[in-house]
Amino acid sequence: MRACLVGDLARAALPLVLSAILGGCGGGDAGTTASPGGPPAGGATGGGGGSSEAPRGPLIAGVGYDPRNDPLVNPLTLQQVHDRAQATESEWFYANLDGNPSSLNPIFFSSTYDNRAQGMMYDGLFTFDAKMTWKLNTSVVESFEESPDHKVWTVRMRPGLKWHDGHPFTAHDVAFSFQQIMDERVPCPAVRDGTDQLETVEALDDRTVRMVHKEPLPTAKWNALYPIIPKHIFEQGKAEDPTLKTSAYYARVNREPVGNGPYKFVEWKDNDKIVFERWDAYHGTPGHFKRVVFRIIPDDNVSLMTLEKGEVDEVELTSPQFADATVKSEEFKKRCIKAMAPQWSLSYFGWNIDGSNPFFSDPRVRRAMTHACNIPGMIAKIAYNLPQQSAGMFHPDSWMFPKGLKPLPYDLALAGRLLDEAGWHLSDEDGWRYKDGRRFSFTVVLSQGNTTALEICAVFQQDLKSLGVEMQTQVMEFATLQEKWRKHEFQAMMAGWGTGTDPDTTWNIWHSESYTKGRNYVGFKDPEVDALYERGRREFDQEKRGAIYQEIHRRIYEKQPYTFLWHRPILWGFNRRIRGVEFSPRGVWGFDPSIFAWWVSKSEQLYNLK
Repeated sequence: MRACLVGDLARAALPLVLSAILGGCGGGDAGTTASPGGPPAGGATGGGGGSSEAPRGPLIAGVGYDPRNDPLVNPLTLQQVHDRAQATESEWFYANLDGNPSSLNPIFFSSTYDNRAQGMMYDGLFTFDAKMTWKLNTSVVESFEESPDHKVWTVRMRPGLKWHDGHPFTAHDVAFSFQQIMDERVPCPAVRDGTDQLETVEALDDRTVRMVHKEPLPTAKWNALYPIIPKHIFEQGKAEDPTLKTSAYYARVNREPVGNGPYKFVEWKDNDKIVFERWDAYHGTPGHFKRVVFRIIPDDNVSLMTLEKGEVDEVELTSPQFADATVKSEEFKKRCIKAMAPQWSLSYFGWNIDGSNPFFSDPRVRRAMTHACNIPGMIAKIAYNLPQQSAGMFHPDSWMFPKGLKPLPYDLALAGRLLDEAGWHLSDEDGWRYKDGRRFSFTVVLSQGNTTALEICAVFQQDLKSLGVEMQTQVMEFATLQEKWRKHEFQAMMAGWGTGTDPDTTWNIWHSESYTKGRNYVGFKDPEVDALYERGRREFDQEKRGAIYQEIHRRIYEKQPYTFLWHRPILWGFNRRIRGVEFSPRGVWGFDPSIFAWWVSKSEQLYNLK
């Protein structure tokens, strides 16, 4: 068993690559809230509480795609368990990455780019599976004890653990990593959130860690699942650069990391590739590929062509690619297969409500934006009717979702009345809306290379224009976009979230303190929501906990800080020789074992590179 992720990824709701989360979006058929698209009848389904039901309701006229009738979707070979007799252990795997990671230091995790790359290299004390069940990482942990009051954990590590450079991996690394995460000079808000619920982490000796929680919490198991970095590398230069980030030394070691996981770093060429090699001295079960190469391809169409040519082995597909392009492509049919299963992701427009712009502070305006957004039409015309329209941040299959809650309807007349009530009135002279002499004209920022997101914006722009509201778009490289989000330097944004393992992870998105300490990019503030999060963090009864998060969901949806668009399923393309793929509410990556269980048979090996 291994911890295939850096620890913070277990807790965090992941900001997803925009081209994937938006381009692959979809929903129930127009005017309905049908169940999310599952695999074809008889196909394998995902774990973790996701629905396995196949799509219901009529297909959209002119689309004519039903994944149940697509022989390329979820073939039995895709999830075939590793067979030692058949499998090759010398194959190379080429993964697709839509952009460059911000860092290969897991403390600085901030996106799915970081997730996939960092997850190859690091091992921790704890992990979780496809059903998001927390467990010990027995590759590292020999024994575990919990005090009767649940506040003190004593973890005994296995002997002989090492980092990739041969230096011992010890309890001192675990304690050192906690200290760095909690150092306010180290810019790691996503990782610090949750970890700060630990009071102390001490190395009692080389192999024994004592963790003291501030209080017994149902989220304690996730709070302790933080990333571990090598003390002998990162204690150097700390006096000169307490951020662990800005100096030349840290810039180098954050790009050329020393890990302790199944794969070791080989090279990183910006906008080209990141290469990892299987570490033969790994203390756990090794991966089945000799090398894993992440090819950095930010354009959806180029990614698909690269998959069709056999130059990468996996690609997250947009809905048009999944339901149309791959159906028409003879090259795809010859070489590739598709994966589809429920996934707890979310796509949205986010409205900056921190007071820095005059447009979205009034909840009536935000509700008007949602009523003016033809989500059912976008789903039907752009997303090929694959997943379902959203009615808030939690997926309808999850225990946090308030049953019976329906999405706000598309209603331009109601949107116009709400804008009137909010003081944005139409001008007889030019047909635009004005308030206090200012025209209602705003800009949405979104990621480059995302043609489907631009299509979505084009539909929205026309409806808003009919109401006298101007929406413009600004496309940016992803790293620049993230900085804009963090600094709240935008009027509106288009983005997506993956799921964390516990609803407490959304504290980092919605609690008012997370405006400065986390990822509450839009500046949402509600004292009652803050209080509910405090209660949810301390309630052990699952039913009562569920009611708390359902109420959080309702309150946030009522305030509409986002126009919640849709929950998209897993939509993935694989080279047809890939086996061992498992589905999760988090997708096909981001849990234990994920890629480390994927394999290829000897008869289908393509590469045997030295």
